[in-house]
Amino acid sequence: MARSKAGVVVVVVMVAIAGIAVWGLPRLWESAKSQFASDTCTIGAYDLDPSQASVAAAMIGAATKFTPRLPAHAGVLALAAALQESKLTNIAPGSGDRDSVGVLQQRPSQDWGKIAGLPDSIAARTQRLTDVGEATREFLAKLVQVPNWQTLPLADAIQAVQISADGSAYAQHEPEATVLAAALRGATPAAITCDFSAPTQVAPPATVAALARKELGITTPVAVGSTVRVPGAGWQTTAWLVANADRLGIESVAYSGRQWTRTGGWKKSTASEAVVVATMHQLKKS
Repeated sequence: MARSKAGVVVVVVMVAIAGIAVWGLPRLWESAKSQFASDTCTIGAYDLDPSQASVAAAMIGAATKFTPRLPAHAGVLALAAALQESKLTNIAPGSGDRDSVGVLQQRPSQDWGKIAGLPDSIAARTQRLTDVGEATREFLAKLVQVPNWQTLPLADAIQAVQISADGSAYAQHEPEATVLAAALRGATPAAITCDFSAPTQVAPPATVAALARKELGITTPVAVGSTVRVPGAGWQTTAWLVANADRLGIESVAYSGRQWTRTGGWKKSTASEAVVVATMHQLKKS
């Protein structure tokens, strides 16, 4: 009788262990993933952190709103330069080589940031160059003065503007810059996805709308309740919102039959192609 009871106990224990394996391990796995997963944006085969994605989106915005209108290749050149100079990081004053600053490591002492009609000092130039859009605009303004820049090898065109110690280094970034530029200007729909933890801060929708107007050069973004609506916009605006979702506290972006969420990526939806809609994350009340 005792032997029979012992056998029953063994069976019960084995069933319990099996139950833990079936039900507990997936939960443990999900918990482990949440502890070790990093916030990431993915474009094609390339992973960026959300701050890099935000910088890249601002650079492509500056390229697409540049006057006169430039071919898409200009954005590729700007991104390739930034990948080499800063790894798409807006480097603060005093953190770069000598007085180099910003995403393109431009030097105020060499007249970068000097704009006719605006206050001129090293401090004023430095401040302007820490604006990613302005730094990109100045790069492009010099690029278009390079003879035949559209047809030069990528590294040669960039080197003519940046005048770095080793101009050949820019060439290695052409494949990545090409993929990033296509996604962020909307040539490839739904081509950027970001996955990140729940935001602890959320920008007011009006702030998001104003920033989109500034960086993309568009006039239609409006704040409506907890959303930002952009009538008449397309995949570039959609990509910009996704790229900036982490820093601004955006929970989802919907456009043209697709919806992105920070935890689920892209899925089919009933979203209209007449308006891009970003929905802000709702912070839990303490």
